[in-house]
Amino acid sequence: MKPRLAISFSGGRSSAVMLWICLQKYAETHDILITFANTGCEDNRTLDFVDAVDRHIAGGRVVWVEAVTHHGERKGCTHKIVDFATAARNGEPFEGVVKKYGLPNPSFPHCTRETKLNPMKSYLRSVGWETGSYDYAIGIRADEIDRCSAKAKEQRLIYPLVEEQIRRADVNAWCNKQEWDLKIPGDHYGNCTWCWKKTDRKLYTLAVDAPEVFSVPRRLEQYSNCGAGGGESVTMFRHHRNVADIIREASQKRFAKYQDDNQLLLFDNELDIGSGCGESCEIGADE
Repeated sequence: MKPRLAISFSGGRSSAVMLWICLQKYAETHDILITFANTGCEDNRTLDFVDAVDRHIAGGRVVWVEAVTHHGERKGCTHKIVDFATAARNGEPFEGVVKKYGLPNPSFPHCTRETKLNPMKSYLRSVGWETGSYDYAIGIRADEIDRCSAKAKEQRLIYPLVEEQIRRADVNAWCNKQEWDLKIPGDHYGNCTWCWKKTDRKLYTLAVDAPEVFSVPRRLEQYSNCGAGGGESVTMFRHHRNVADIIREASQKRFAKYQDDNQLLLFDNELDIGSGCGESCEIGADE
């Protein structure tokens, strides 16, 4: 039997390059399965990119999965298989998780586990790939090596971009050559668009330029008393803020809008401190 490699494709540029590298290196030597976990909170242009990467690089092998939440049971999320046409686009999988577990935030960061990791593992189990029988390829770059898991070896996580010393500039150069490159205007739109892990500069920029991305988290706030909060009212964003707080602060504060992570001269201890979210949300990252 060939060794098994599960590729976690997050939908970002770095993850796409990681997928391409893995297929170049391991297509002949490994059994490979590729999954993309859709939360319903991704920018539509991210979904376009996932579809393009699947057609142009993966040969139609990307399996789209979404979380299935089991309410009233002591059971983590499983999966259902969708595709580009049927994938949720209004936060439905995420909402199912929040109804059971409550709002995610820095104290209860369960969203990646239940919307991404568990559904992908559920799919892999459904085809006979039990946890521990495969390596998991993650799209973290060499210049964000601090996001790699301290438990990588025991969890069999591998980082092909780190191994190949691929950095942001390398990813951008590769993607810019593709006519089907990701069309979002900046990586602050990366999934999920409104993620509570993002820096205030990113969130404020979105609040000014694309306030519609906050429609889903505003709806999710109805579940502020559910799940791990134990009946107490919980908020998602750092410093116990809700969507209204983010929108109000963005309108009141003077700040330079986010452009890209090379804005080192703009670094601010308040605006540019996040919870680890890069351009994409990777399993086993930012622990």
